[in-house]
Amino acid sequence: MLRKPTLALTADRTQKAKENHRCGDPADWFETAAFRRRGIYAASFDFFVNWQDETIDDEVWIKRISDTDNILRQSKKELLRQIADCDGTEKSNSVYLFLKARGLKQIYMLFQDVEEAKWDDGTGKIVGLDMSRYKEGPLSYWDAKGIQDKIAKLRKTPAPIGTAGLIYSTSALEGYLSRKPFFWPGDADTVLYNSANEALALLEFKKHTARSCIPFQDQKLSNYLEKDILKYKSLALLRDRLQTRFFVLYYPIPPDIDTVIIEEIQGGPDAPAAVRRLELPMPLKESQESMETFAKRFVEEALGGEEGRQECRNG
Repeated sequence: MLRKPTLALTADRTQKAKENHRCGDPADWFETAAFRRRGIYAASFDFFVNWQDETIDDEVWIKRISDTDNILRQSKKELLRQIADCDGTEKSNSVYLFLKARGLKQIYMLFQDVEEAKWDDGTGKIVGLDMSRYKEGPLSYWDAKGIQDKIAKLRKTPAPIGTAGLIYSTSALEGYLSRKPFFWPGDADTVLYNSANEALALLEFKKHTARSCIPFQDQKLSNYLEKDILKYKSLALLRDRLQTRFFVLYYPIPPDIDTVIIEEIQGGPDAPAAVRRLELPMPLKESQESMETFAKRFVEEALGGEEGRQECRNG
């Protein structure tokens, strides 16, 4: 069985990242019927920047975690069935068609979340299912060294994130590679698109916890640019590749905060800046009415309704 990755402490995978139990994962807010009724769909994937020429590579990865190592012995048909069971057939087909329309080659990266020692000694394995060549021998296999070599070919130049690596990661493999020159690619938290497979918005989610030194009302992009400039530069490059708009959404963990802050980011990849700021009521995952209200207001106030979506389509 496959599942979506879960964010947890790199040093102790049993310690899951804090969640707001009232609103849930913000990625799920955009997967609701309220958005689908408006013809808006969501995708998430890992992507690469070629740092030699600062372009987005055509290859994107979608990682899924397996509860056994049987995936290493399964056929492409069996793996595809597991992916459909995990993501849903309609959703996985929709994401495939969107990425294909945008000239992006989709590879599912499937592996067990084994301890770092198994990645270090080479016994941990990854199987890749390349959907762009499904009929032509789409399966590939790597250990941690092999996947670093593949990442190096795509990224060209290392862009290390520091010797300490990631504090939180979505798998032990990602945590292990975060201390290497060629770490696992960063992700697009959510890309919104329409039925014509045109990108409507790139969304980055920023969590606010009780331990934050910055009050929630003071959350803004400029607080993080100096520390995370490569991250936001990467996202701005992806925004330009998709010819879409870019938003950062700040959401709270403390239960006494009931709003979310949304900034629209413009400017070139070397100088991203917030140009517009919105505050919306936080959607509640157990309330269909709350989710409907959030979808309506996000489309009208962030995307600008049908007029705003038309602007996105026209670039």
